[in-house]
Amino acid sequence: MTSGREGRTIHGLMSTLLLTDGNAVIERRARLRDRIEARLRAHTLDRELALGVAPETCGALSLRARRLIGPEARAVLARQLRRVVSDARGGHTWLVGTWVHRPEVLAAAKELDRLADRLVAPAPVDVRGVAEAHVLLTDGTGPLYFRGAAADLRASVASALQRLELR
Repeated sequence: MTSGREGRTIHGLMSTLLLTDGNAVIERRARLRDRIEARLRAHTLDRELALGVAPETCGALSLRARRLIGPEARAVLARQLRRVVSDARGGHTWLVGTWVHRPEVLAAAKELDRLADRLVAPAPVDVRGVAEAHVLLTDGTGPLYFRGAAADLRASVASALQRLELR
Protein backbone atom coordinates (compact mmCIF):
# COMPACT_ATOMS: atom_id res chain seq x y z
CA MET A 1 0.00 0.00 0.00
CA THR A 2 1.20 3.48 -0.73
CA SER A 3 0.45 6.81 0.80
CA GLY A 4 -1.06 9.89 -0.72
CA ARG A 5 -3.18 9.85 -3.84
CA GLU A 6 -2.12 6.32 -4.84
CA GLY A 7 -3.18 4.99 -1.43
CA ARG A 8 -6.63 6.45 -1.81
CA THR A 9 -6.99 4.81 -5.20
CA ILE A 10 -6.09 1.44 -3.73
CA HIS A 11 -8.69 1.87 -1.01
CA GLY A 12 -11.51 2.22 -3.49
CA LEU A 13 -12.03 5.90 -4.12
CA MET A 14 -11.53 5.24 -7.82
CA SER A 15 -13.96 2.34 -8.25
CA THR A 16 -14.50 0.91 -11.69
CA LEU A 17 -18.12 0.47 -12.73
CA LEU A 18 -19.60 -1.76 -15.40
CA LEU A 19 -22.69 -0.06 -16.80
CA THR A 20 -25.04 -0.96 -19.60
CA ASP A 21 -26.05 1.27 -22.47
CA GLY A 22 -28.55 -0.60 -24.60
CA ASN A 23 -26.77 -3.79 -25.62
CA ALA A 24 -23.29 -2.51 -24.80
CA VAL A 25 -21.38 -2.81 -21.55
CA ILE A 26 -19.34 0.26 -20.64
CA GLU A 27 -16.47 0.29 -18.17
CA ARG A 28 -15.80 3.60 -16.44
CA ARG A 29 -14.60 5.02 -13.18
CA ALA A 30 -17.12 6.10 -10.57
CA ARG A 31 -17.43 9.86 -10.68
CA LEU A 32 -17.78 12.23 -7.76
CA ARG A 33 -21.28 12.98 -9.04
CA ASP A 34 -22.17 9.25 -8.84
CA ARG A 35 -20.95 9.11 -5.24
CA ILE A 36 -22.85 12.23 -4.19
CA GLU A 37 -26.01 11.05 -5.91
CA ALA A 38 -25.72 7.60 -4.29
CA ARG A 39 -25.64 9.24 -0.84
CA LEU A 40 -28.23 11.96 -1.37
CA ARG A 41 -30.73 9.75 -3.19
CA ALA A 42 -30.15 6.56 -1.19
CA HIS A 43 -33.82 6.08 -0.27
CA THR A 44 -35.01 6.61 -3.84
CA LEU A 45 -32.28 4.34 -5.21
CA ASP A 46 -33.22 1.67 -2.66
CA ARG A 47 -36.82 1.79 -3.89
CA GLU A 48 -35.65 1.44 -7.49
CA LEU A 49 -33.42 -1.51 -6.61
CA ALA A 50 -36.27 -3.12 -4.63
CA LEU A 51 -38.48 -2.81 -7.70
CA GLY A 52 -35.89 -4.63 -9.79
CA VAL A 53 -34.13 -1.81 -11.64
CA ALA A 54 -30.76 -3.20 -12.70
CA PRO A 55 -27.87 -1.66 -10.75
CA GLU A 56 -25.77 -1.37 -13.88
CA THR A 57 -28.13 1.16 -15.45
CA CYS A 58 -26.40 4.12 -13.79
CA GLY A 59 -23.39 4.90 -11.64
CA ALA A 60 -25.32 5.93 -8.53
CA LEU A 61 -27.44 2.75 -8.58
CA SER A 62 -24.35 0.63 -9.04
CA LEU A 63 -22.57 2.27 -6.09
CA ARG A 64 -25.66 2.03 -3.88
CA ALA A 65 -26.11 -1.64 -4.76
CA ARG A 66 -22.46 -2.34 -3.97
CA ARG A 67 -22.87 -0.70 -0.57
CA LEU A 68 -26.11 -2.55 0.25
CA ILE A 69 -24.76 -6.02 -0.48
CA GLY A 70 -21.61 -5.44 1.55
CA PRO A 71 -21.30 -7.27 4.88
CA GLU A 72 -21.37 -4.06 6.95
CA ALA A 73 -24.65 -2.79 5.52
CA ARG A 74 -26.22 -6.23 5.79
CA ALA A 75 -25.13 -6.55 9.43
CA VAL A 76 -26.60 -3.12 10.25
CA LEU A 77 -29.92 -4.10 8.64
CA ALA A 78 -29.97 -7.38 10.56
CA ARG A 79 -29.31 -5.56 13.86
CA GLN A 80 -32.10 -3.09 13.11
CA LEU A 81 -34.55 -5.89 12.34
CA ARG A 82 -33.62 -7.70 15.54
CA ARG A 83 -33.98 -4.47 17.49
CA VAL A 84 -37.50 -3.95 16.13
CA VAL A 85 -38.49 -7.44 17.28
CA SER A 86 -36.70 -7.11 20.62
CA ASP A 87 -38.32 -3.75 21.33
CA ALA A 88 -41.75 -5.10 20.43
CA ARG A 89 -41.27 -8.08 22.75
CA GLY A 90 -40.19 -5.71 25.54
CA GLY A 91 -43.13 -3.37 25.00
CA HIS A 92 -41.06 -0.61 23.39
CA THR A 93 -42.57 0.61 20.15
CA TRP A 94 -40.63 3.81 19.46
CA LEU A 95 -38.22 3.40 16.54
CA VAL A 96 -36.27 6.11 14.72
CA GLY A 97 -38.71 8.90 15.46
CA THR A 98 -41.86 7.00 14.61
CA TRP A 99 -44.04 4.29 16.10
CA VAL A 100 -43.97 0.67 15.04
CA HIS A 101 -47.08 -1.34 15.82
CA ARG A 102 -46.25 -3.98 18.37
CA PRO A 103 -48.96 -6.55 17.49
CA GLU A 104 -47.94 -6.53 13.82
CA VAL A 105 -44.26 -6.92 14.67
CA LEU A 106 -44.94 -9.73 17.14
CA ALA A 107 -47.13 -11.52 14.57
CA ALA A 108 -44.23 -11.41 12.09
CA ALA A 109 -41.39 -11.84 14.61
CA LYS A 110 -40.35 -15.28 13.37
CA GLU A 111 -40.17 -14.05 9.78
CA LEU A 112 -38.30 -10.88 10.77
CA ASP A 113 -35.75 -12.97 12.68
CA ARG A 114 -35.35 -15.27 9.69
CA LEU A 115 -34.75 -12.25 7.43
CA ALA A 116 -32.12 -10.91 9.84
CA ASP A 117 -30.42 -14.33 9.92
CA ARG A 118 -30.31 -14.50 6.12
CA LEU A 119 -28.88 -11.01 5.83
CA VAL A 120 -25.86 -11.92 7.94
CA ALA A 121 -25.38 -15.38 6.46
CA PRO A 122 -22.10 -15.69 4.52
CA ALA A 123 -23.89 -16.70 1.31
CA PRO A 124 -24.14 -14.06 -1.44
CA VAL A 125 -27.39 -12.14 -1.77
CA ASP A 126 -29.34 -10.42 -4.50
CA VAL A 127 -29.40 -6.66 -4.00
CA ARG A 128 -33.15 -6.56 -4.63
CA GLY A 129 -33.86 -8.43 -1.39
CA VAL A 130 -31.47 -6.27 0.64
CA ALA A 131 -33.06 -3.14 -0.79
CA GLU A 132 -36.52 -4.47 0.09
CA ALA A 133 -35.41 -5.08 3.66
CA HIS A 134 -33.97 -1.57 3.87
CA VAL A 135 -37.15 -0.01 2.48
CA LEU A 136 -39.23 -2.06 4.94
CA LEU A 137 -37.29 -0.53 7.83
CA THR A 138 -37.07 3.04 6.55
CA ASP A 139 -40.41 3.61 4.84
CA GLY A 140 -42.66 5.23 7.43
CA THR A 141 -45.67 4.50 5.22
CA GLY A 142 -44.91 0.77 5.09
CA PRO A 143 -46.50 -2.17 6.91
CA LEU A 144 -44.06 -2.03 9.82
CA TYR A 145 -45.64 1.24 10.91
CA PHE A 146 -49.36 0.68 10.34
CA ARG A 147 -51.95 -0.88 12.61
CA GLY A 148 -53.70 -3.85 11.07
CA ALA A 149 -50.95 -4.50 8.53
CA ALA A 150 -49.66 -7.81 9.93
CA ALA A 151 -50.48 -9.70 6.74
CA ASP A 152 -48.79 -7.03 4.62
CA LEU A 153 -45.75 -7.06 6.92
CA ARG A 154 -45.43 -10.83 6.62
CA ALA A 155 -45.80 -10.60 2.84
CA SER A 156 -43.13 -7.89 2.64
CA VAL A 157 -40.71 -9.93 4.75
CA ALA A 158 -41.41 -13.06 2.69
CA SER A 159 -40.80 -11.10 -0.51
CA ALA A 160 -37.48 -9.74 0.78
CA LEU A 161 -36.42 -13.24 1.87
CA GLN A 162 -37.29 -14.71 -1.52
CA ARG A 163 -35.54 -11.93 -3.42
CA LEU A 164 -32.36 -12.25 -1.36
CA GLU A 165 -31.65 -15.50 -3.18
CA LEU A 166 -29.57 -15.14 -6.34
CA ARG A 167 -31.23 -16.24 -9.53
